[in-house]
Amino acid sequence: MTDLHLAIPPNIVRKTTHDLKIKFPGISIRPPQTHPEMDDFFANDFGNPEKTADLTLSAYPSSLVSLRQAGENSIFAPMPASLPPLRQELAKAGLLEDSECFRVAAVVTLIIISHRDTVPFPKGWADLCHENIQAHMAIPPETTPAPALYAYYMEKFCGEQGRAVAAKAHKTLLPQDINNAVDAGLYKAGMVFPAFARTFRQGNAAMVWPEEGALTLPLMAFLKKDAPPQASQVLDYIFEKNYQKFIAQSGLFCSVREDVSFFEEMKKNECHFNWMGWPDYCAMAANTAL
Repeated sequence: MTDLHLAIPPNIVRKTTHDLKIKFPGISIRPPQTHPEMDDFFANDFGNPEKTADLTLSAYPSSLVSLRQAGENSIFAPMPASLPPLRQELAKAGLLEDSECFRVAAVVTLIIISHRDTVPFPKGWADLCHENIQAHMAIPPETTPAPALYAYYMEKFCGEQGRAVAAKAHKTLLPQDINNAVDAGLYKAGMVFPAFARTFRQGNAAMVWPEEGALTLPLMAFLKKDAPPQASQVLDYIFEKNYQKFIAQSGLFCSVREDVSFFEEMKKNECHFNWMGWPDYCAMAANTAL
């Protein structure tokens, strides 16, 4: 039996799980975990042969840190050469993998939403430092990669002021709840995936593609050396055009395939995003104990 661990964003997990069970009868998909459980697992147990699935999809940076720490004793297999190459926009930005033992399966972007009455209405990340906004910003919890990502880029864009402002953000709500809270005026702005920024129940908020660019969070795939052949078949499916179109059109993630279009907002904003590079990405995860 093939064991899968899908630590992936919530807006794609249900259909992904449903479709995989139909296409690959007999696979075992680990039950959904809470963010604290995933945070702890990828920081402490990922890479342990007895605890790691045959195939893992993870958006947790700590999973890559665990891979690096394992070094020559890694339980992970080199990724099949048959997988499609990384699309040129991502490769040129520096997202080309620096190890043969993982592949980027998609790129998740994070952008801003703001209540329409917010003054000044933010156009970018730097605007979140304004005294009217900085203490009224909502981002996902500490048990997700979001706070570390937010702190890194706020410091990059705004120096020490940015890092101080990042520390003031409210870190208790998940993306759908951030959408509702900003829409209701409980917060002036929030950081979410684009899928949670398109529509608002009360129509009181709007998506902002930041002028400095969206933030990026790679969704990574890891394959164990002793995984059954079916694990490689599932991996192939994740990289197939149909699944990559699904994550682009329904998940609003950036597909890694050249022949799959960007979702509308990313296309409109000319694929403007930020990537810190793999060394800083791992350092960010290690320093924040993700």
